[in-house]
Amino acid sequence: MTIDSLVKQYAEISSFLNTRWPLKNHEQRTFARTMKIMEELGELSDEILTSMNLQRNTKIEKFSKENVEDEFADVLGSLILLGIELDIDVKEVMQRKINFTRDRFGMDE
Repeated sequence: MTIDSLVKQYAEISSFLNTRWPLKNHEQRTFARTMKIMEELGELSDEILTSMNLQRNTKIEKFSKENVEDEFADVLGSLILLGIELDIDVKEVMQRKINFTRDRFGMDE
């Protein structure tokens, strides 16, 4: 799977979400996407705390690595949805950031 294919699939999901739960304008959609990231990041954090045995026993007993993976995917998907809403070329900006990081730390490609 490539970044391009992820973005394409999430563009379809974005269209569906915008039809299913229509919001007034771009600002409301941006706000909703941002809040969804926060929700999903909280759920990922909860799963990570559970994996470290830093939650109540009932949560620890139900822990699975798959839950962490699913929450990670939800965070990434929510970020891509926000990128779509903000008209960000995800592949381009990620490559730019990778290049910046490599240059900053003197890493060879």
